[in-house]
Amino acid sequence: MNTNVDYKHPAYNEFLPEWDMIGDCVDGERVVKSKKEKYLPHPADNECEDDKGNERYKRYLARASFLNATGRTLSGLLGIAFSKPVKISISGDVEYLETDIDGQGQPLTQMIRDALSQNLQRGRAGLLSDFSGSGIQSEANKGRSYIRLFTAKEIINWRVTNGKTSLVVLKYQEPVDTDDFELQMQNNWIELRLVNNVACSRRWYEDGDIKVTEWVVLKDAHGIPLRELPWSWIGSMNNDHTPDAPPLADIAYVNIKHYQAEADIAESAHTVGQPMVALTGLTDDWVKNYMSDGFTVGSRKGVLLPQGGDMKFAQPEDRNIQITLAERREKQMAMLGAKLVERGTSARTATQAQDEAQTDNSVLSLCSGNVEQAVNRALNFCIQFEGGGEATIELNKVYDIAKLDSQAITALLAALQSGTMRLIDFVKYLQSINIIPQDEKPEDVIEEIELSRANSMM
Repeated sequence: MNTNVDYKHPAYNEFLPEWDMIGDCVDGERVVKSKKEKYLPHPADNECEDDKGNERYKRYLARASFLNATGRTLSGLLGIAFSKPVKISISGDVEYLETDIDGQGQPLTQMIRDALSQNLQRGRAGLLSDFSGSGIQSEANKGRSYIRLFTAKEIINWRVTNGKTSLVVLKYQEPVDTDDFELQMQNNWIELRLVNNVACSRRWYEDGDIKVTEWVVLKDAHGIPLRELPWSWIGSMNNDHTPDAPPLADIAYVNIKHYQAEADIAESAHTVGQPMVALTGLTDDWVKNYMSDGFTVGSRKGVLLPQGGDMKFAQPEDRNIQITLAERREKQMAMLGAKLVERGTSARTATQAQDEAQTDNSVLSLCSGNVEQAVNRALNFCIQFEGGGEATIELNKVYDIAKLDSQAITALLAALQSGTMRLIDFVKYLQSINIIPQDEKPEDVIEEIELSRANSMM
C-alpha cells in the first residue's frame, strides 16, 4: 500500500517559507528573535573568526528591536472588517451551528473571524464540512455535522481533475491520551478523495509507523453519496486550489528589513554613540611627561596642551543612513497597510459590477467576500448532511474608512503600527467616525480581535 500520505504539493513547499515568515511577524518580537539568524544575519563578515564565542551576536540580538507592525496591522484590519456584526440567518436542523460550529463550543462568528485572519495572513485556508469523530463520517454513529477550519500550513496536498477538486490531504496534530502528565503529540492526516466520482474519506495516523483506517463513503441525509468533496477553499483573490499571494506579505517583508535596520542602529549607538575626546597636536614627549597617567574628562581640573594642541569631542551625527532607512521602512509599512483598505480601482468582473453597492473592492473587502462565500458553501454541505434547514451569513464589505483619502489612512495606520496610537484608541477613533458602533465597548472589540489573532497563530 502507498503510504506517502505526508507528500507535500510543490506549491505548498514554494509558499511555506513565506507563510512562516508572516506568522512569525504576527507573533511578535519573542518569536522573531527566537529564529536568530534566519531574520537577523550576523553583523561580522567572518563570524567564525571575528566572533568565535558568538558573544557579539548575542549582544547584537539582545539590543535589536522588532516593531510588530504586521501584527498591529492585522488587528487593525480585523477591527475594520468586523466593525459591523456578521449577519447570520440559521434555522431548522442546523440551528445549533450558530453557537457551536466545530463541536467544541466555538461560535460561528469566531470561526469566521479566524478564517478572515488566516486569509489576510496567508491568502489561503479551507473549511471541512463533516460529522464529528476524527473527521470521518460513520454510518453507525453519524453524530452531528460541523465545520472545521484548516490553515494553509495544514493543507499539504491537493489535486484538481477536470476542473473539480479530487484530492485534499490535511495534516494536523492532536495530543495523545496517556496515563502520565507529559504532553505527547500525534500526527494525523485526513484524506479526502473522489473515488469513481464518489466522495470518500479516511484517516491516517502515526502510531510507531503510519497506519490508515478504511475508506468511508460520504453521504447526505438520504444516503446518497456526495459527488464532490465537502471542502471549501478560501483565498485572498479566488476561492480555488491555487495559493494566492498573502495580503500581509509585503508588510511582513518590510517589517523584517526594518528589524535589521533597527539592529544596526542599536549596534552603532552602542559602539560609537558616546562622545569621545580627541587630542591633536601632541608630541610623544608631551604625552610621556604630562599624560602618562591619562586625563580626566568632566573634572574641575583642566587639561594642559602644548602650543598648537587642540581638544575636540568626536561623535557621529544624529542623522545617519541607518536611521533614515528605518524611517523609510516605517513609511513603507504604513503605505502598504493603507493599500489594503483603500477603495479599489481595478477592473471588475460582471458579477462584481452587480454587487457594486455591497463592496468597495479593497483587498480587505475581497478577502471578506471570499470568506463569506466559503462559509456559505460549507454550511450548505451541513444542510445536506442533516437533511434540512437554512443557513447563510453575510459580512460587511463596505468600510467607511475607505472613503478617507490615502494620506489619512496611511497616517492612521502608521500611528497604529508604530505604537504611538494604542489599539483601544484606534477602536475609539473608528467609533467616532461611525465605522464601529458606538454602543460597543472598545475593550470587548479588542478582546475579540486578540482572540482571533491567538486562534489563528499556527
